[in-house]
Amino acid sequence: MSQPAQQPGWLDGLNFSVGDRFGGGGAAGAATSGGPGFALSHDDAMSMLNLAKGVREDFRDMRIDAARLTRVTSPADEPGSNGYNELLVNRGQPPGAFVAGEAQVNQLYAHADELVKRLEKALGIIQSSDEQAGADVKNAAASGQGEGFA
Repeated sequence: MSQPAQQPGWLDGLNFSVGDRFGGGGAAGAATSGGPGFALSHDDAMSMLNLAKGVREDFRDMRIDAARLTRVTSPADEPGSNGYNELLVNRGQPPGAFVAGEAQVNQLYAHADELVKRLEKALGIIQSSDEQAGADVKNAAASGQGEGFA
């Protein structure tokens, strides 16, 4: 699946700052005093992170369905069916409706993923738990500690 050229991020230039309380100087005031951004309490940032992760997972699931739609074929090899199918799955110009929809869902997933990463960074979370678990498994396999397990 081809990906469009990466555009500047939709959150570029915006800082996320997390502190224990609003208006108390410190980390929470940093985003607004140094330029555009968001200042959040820790609880609000965690709530927003959980919501953003849920949205990202929804878009991830939609990506699978959108990719399947781009593989629709004509029910019959005749001009009417072939022409209609071309309107749905054309990868050329103009793109078919399903291809354009797939590109939109991929872009929405990328936006949600960037938001999750920015919030994790602001909260001091280096890797998501799934990435950390994957890294742990790879490290255990590489060091031979995983021997004996199925």
